[in-house]
Amino acid sequence: MSSKIFKISAVAATVAASFAVNAALYNVYLEDPEGTSSSIQSYGVAVTDESTSCWGSSCSDATSKMAVEVKRYREGFSYRDEAPFFLPFGWQYLDDNYDGFRSYCYRYLGYTDTLCENWATAQYTNGYQKEQSGNYAGSIAYLDGVQLSFSENTVVNAINGAGDPVGNARNGGTNRNLGFIDTTSDTPSGGDFLSSHYSTSKTLAAGGTNTIFTTGSITRNNVDTSNTLIYTSKPTIWVTGISTELNWQGNKSASGDSRAQGSIQDIILDPSVNTTLYAVGYTSDSDVRLKAAVFKSTDSGSTWSNGSLVQSFPYGSSEYANQTLKAVNDNKIAIGEAKLNEVLNGAYANTLFYVNNLDSPTYKAFSGSIFFNGANGKAGNINNNNDVVGTIDFETHKETDGKPRAQRGFIANLGTVTDSAPIGGSARYLDDLTYGSNASTNNNLYRIIEAADINDAGVIAATAYYCPNGYNSEAIDASCSGSSSLVAVKLVPINGATASNIETRPVETAKVERQGGTLGFFALTLLGLLGFRRK
Repeated sequence: MSSKIFKISAVAATVAASFAVNAALYNVYLEDPEGTSSSIQSYGVAVTDESTSCWGSSCSDATSKMAVEVKRYREGFSYRDEAPFFLPFGWQYLDDNYDGFRSYCYRYLGYTDTLCENWATAQYTNGYQKEQSGNYAGSIAYLDGVQLSFSENTVVNAINGAGDPVGNARNGGTNRNLGFIDTTSDTPSGGDFLSSHYSTSKTLAAGGTNTIFTTGSITRNNVDTSNTLIYTSKPTIWVTGISTELNWQGNKSASGDSRAQGSIQDIILDPSVNTTLYAVGYTSDSDVRLKAAVFKSTDSGSTWSNGSLVQSFPYGSSEYANQTLKAVNDNKIAIGEAKLNEVLNGAYANTLFYVNNLDSPTYKAFSGSIFFNGANGKAGNINNNNDVVGTIDFETHKETDGKPRAQRGFIANLGTVTDSAPIGGSARYLDDLTYGSNASTNNNLYRIIEAADINDAGVIAATAYYCPNGYNSEAIDASCSGSSSLVAVKLVPINGATASNIETRPVETAKVERQGGTLGFFALTLLGLLGFRRK
């Protein structure tokens, strides 16, 4: 296809945008504690709670504080995951160093040989190998622009009701992860202790008494003390600082080369029974496979079930590489992810799902045209208005023996609640909701590729491609005029905006999208995906 056709389609997209009657629902605000640069990547990961909805009152970029992670190199395998590559046998890939990372890419991402080699170079040679050599400055976290007190590989998973960050950080050469709240780290116990993860921390009136519940996992080297890469992790709840490690649902620590893992990601108090609590996450079944689960306590958190597995997934149990529930709201709706270990519509799909009955958790698929069959998604969070944010594939081409798909941040409603985001009952790309002349910021400098958190006010912590000179058009897949960088952004609702204001951004033609005119866009997309690609 000739370059003339590309120019015509780009102009057509711009003209279409100029005639559209549209108004943005969100203002986009840049948060760059270390500036914008091609040598670092910044991610918006969490926002503070707010009691007033921004849809009915004026809010600004100061309305909610946001946590940002600045990445100087790749993690290799996520600091948030208990097991390497979120697989019970993931340590086998670590044992083989570069070759193991490349093998994982071939087996669970399926890109071309060249792209898998590039992926392994980024994730291992320029990433995990640095950690192995004692460089622990790969992830530095900030809250409202101020660096946290932890200087080694730090991630923020939530912000508690007091406005303190909750997450996990490196502890020199001793612990890859130690859970922390504000400036206080988890205190290890037991000679076989390796790591702890804190996912969230909430003060809940269990049994009528305000109690602090912190969720996550504890990792112990109780399998092979000569190899700290082979370990088990148990779902864990800390009640006022005292930990309780739950046994796995399958009550089995190992099966062949697999090791049992588990984690509790979020927790709520039953709004109608104040002695009942629900927690969500994952556990290992009797075959030591990682399965999404709901944990329950009926005595204010004194004792817990070992987890009820989510049922009725569309494929057989062995066809999933992993499953997990990521978050739950006070309406007892939980959201999660499940990765297939076989190809579906050209990809090893990481599908999104939810459950709305915590006593009998059953798989339900997200609805809406953006959640196509075989899409790769990443669950962010759900607020108490049933608004869900996350990440989903924007492109639909075949990934296996090909290249990764570009992704976009999204928002969806899972129920009808008064203060729910006014998105017209449909799942939407966040780029469509930042599109309009009424925005007080230059929203067209950004394309939102990941959304990690949303509070009850509607404020979203997200990540975007930032083009300081502006994109060539208003199209969702427009090319950048100059160089781009990956930045943390805060999306703040515009008071009075309604679903009638939404106008979908134009899209440059699919044929042009595959041509050299968008090579820069794809290259940057791949660069970003290397930093946070799905499990």
